[in-house]
Amino acid sequence: MHEMSVATGIINVLGDKLSQLAPCKLIALELTVGKLSGIEEHSLRFALESLLVGQGHTDVHLRFRDSPAVFKCTACNWQGQLETFTLLCPDCQATELDIINGQDVILERIEVE
Repeated sequence: MHEMSVATGIINVLGDKLSQLAPCKLIALELTVGKLSGIEEHSLRFALESLLVGQGHTDVHLRFRDSPAVFKCTACNWQGQLETFTLLCPDCQATELDIINGQDVILERIEVE
C-alpha cells in the first residue's frame, strides 16, 4: 500500500517537529493531496490514524484538501487545468505539457495544545 509509506513519511516529519516543542497534545493535521499524487484519501487517512494511535496520539482530527492538477504548455505558455484527460494544450493542441501542480502530498499544518 503506497499510502502507508507516505503516512510513515508524514509521521517521521511530525515526530521531528513535535520533538522541537515542549510536551503537547496533538489536535489536528492538515494535509494537501494532489489530484495526480496517486494517493487515495481514505487509504491515507486509515494509515495515518493507525500510525498515530500506535504512537499514542488519539483523537487527532485529519483535514484533507485537494490540490488540482495544473499544466503548462511549453509551446505557447498556456497554463491551467484540463477539462479532459487528453494531454493536449487547449490553446495550441501541442502535446508538450509540464505538470506544475497536483503531484504532491504536503503536511500543511500541525495543531497542538
